[in-house]
Amino acid sequence: MTLDDLIPAAHFCERHRRVIAAPPEQVWAALQELRTSDLPVTRILMAIRSLAAFRRAGEPEPAARILDDPPVPVLDADPPRRIVAGGVMQPWKPGGGAQPPALDAAALRAFDGPGWVKCAFDFELTPHPAGRTLLTTETRVEATDPGTRRRFGMYWLVIRAGSGLIRRELLFATARAAERAGRGTADRPATAASR
Repeated sequence: MTLDDLIPAAHFCERHRRVIAAPPEQVWAALQELRTSDLPVTRILMAIRSLAAFRRAGEPEPAARILDDPPVPVLDADPPRRIVAGGVMQPWKPGGGAQPPALDAAALRAFDGPGWVKCAFDFELTPHPAGRTLLTTETRVEATDPGTRRRFGMYWLVIRAGSGLIRRELLFATARAAERAGRGTADRPATAASR
């Protein structure tokens, strides 16, 4: 599954990438274990967003793994190559709007209920020369009607810079953890079984 299977024609899109000095398996493991406590900028921005949107103030649980409770459900994972998540949201509304319906990939693509945006994001890991990995993330948003597109467009103007910072911090934290794990493996003395 790819983002094209969920939202082939997005109204709003954001892409970020980073080359990481570790193989895809290490990067995948680091991404899976990434926790809120690894993302100080994200925690601050989410706290500000909660206050601005009249949500219950407070930081997310620092020990929580990011991919255990993403903003939209994970719909597909192909280790160590790709994670795809998607759903519908009303993020511009106080409290996050109405409870979204649970949708699988086909239902999300077909969804056209007014007043919602369809959101999807991915993390894609591509082998890169010299044992490195290109980690990319893309977020796509499609409004279900013109009025919602205008409302989300205003919201996007306000949050886009912060959204980009969050995604860059996710890539940086994943890179740091994967590269640290690789250095730890390289620094370990060979055992008799591995010689």
